[in-house]
Amino acid sequence: MLWCLAIRHAVLEGELDVRVGLQFLPDDRRDLWETRIAVAEISQPSDFAHNGWVVEALQGAWSAISTTKATDATHLRLALEAAVRGGRDTDTVAAIAGGLLGARWGASAVPAEWRRIVHGWPALTAADLVRLGSRATGDEAAVSDAETERFDEKLTGVYIRRLKREAQVS
Repeated sequence: MLWCLAIRHAVLEGELDVRVGLQFLPDDRRDLWETRIAVAEISQPSDFAHNGWVVEALQGAWSAISTTKATDATHLRLALEAAVRGGRDTDTVAAIAGGLLGARWGASAVPAEWRRIVHGWPALTAADLVRLGSRATGDEAAVSDAETERFDEKLTGVYIRRLKREAQVS
């Protein structure tokens, strides 16, 4: 719940604050979560050894976000790199951090070299994923923006042909 409310807050207010949801927790849980957040803010992502557990994954993600000193869109890249460098279950930690950072900074903060290699299953490009998300939210302007964005078409074509060949074999 804290993560979802923090994402909502980041989208609506343009601010990262995982504490916005604390008021909705039962009194007996609020202090515990305030302490967990405070520990994350004075720790490094690598300090959370059990980051496959959702609590420590959130702490590792918040640690990466709150200890990365950037005040512009580079925050997304730097904090995600910190989340991954924390080690162990980095896909979970980076997914949590990425959701929060993406809600704050937007898709344009994702480095171009990362966007070029992003794909969905089975053969969706980053532009396809933007179109799907935009249609789901009714944001037709973003749909047309995604259609004009150019990714590495040659690489995408190679990937799609490989998937088609694999589908014919099976």
